[in-house]
Amino acid sequence: MSDDVADDVTPGRVRGGQMTDAEIDAYLETQGTGVLSLADGNRAYAVPISFGYESGRAVFAYWQFRPDSTKLAFTETTERACLAVYDFNAQTDWRSVLAFGPLRELGTDEWAEIGELMDENAWSPDLTGVGRRQLSIVGFEMPIEEVTGLKREPDAASE
Repeated sequence: MSDDVADDVTPGRVRGGQMTDAEIDAYLETQGTGVLSLADGNRAYAVPISFGYESGRAVFAYWQFRPDSTKLAFTETTERACLAVYDFNAQTDWRSVLAFGPLRELGTDEWAEIGELMDENAWSPDLTGVGRRQLSIVGFEMPIEEVTGLKREPDAASE
């Protein structure tokens, strides 16, 4: 993983510190939701998403309710996606990770592996209210080419 994006962060403008690769891995392994940003030319599309993670890659399952899915159309035109994962407890207790990489549709032979990763930390919606609609699932992998993480933790002395 690379932290090239973090080099663009001006330390005086951010109240917190950069996360190490080990901290980013540990954080992403415990999270299960984020926002996946996609693009089609000059049009952006952000999708709340649940993901599975292992060092160096994230996996997603798209719940597709109709064949002309906007999410799928934007995925096909996106050269480099961004997964934003964050949480906050207070102004002095938060974490934020941005991971970047291409998206690759997974074949059916890879579903057992994606299922295991999704089961470990992804969240799945309750779809019982969907009714008789046609529902299909499409799996994607995002090899992480670049990642940055920032955090702010409460000072032990101020607690």
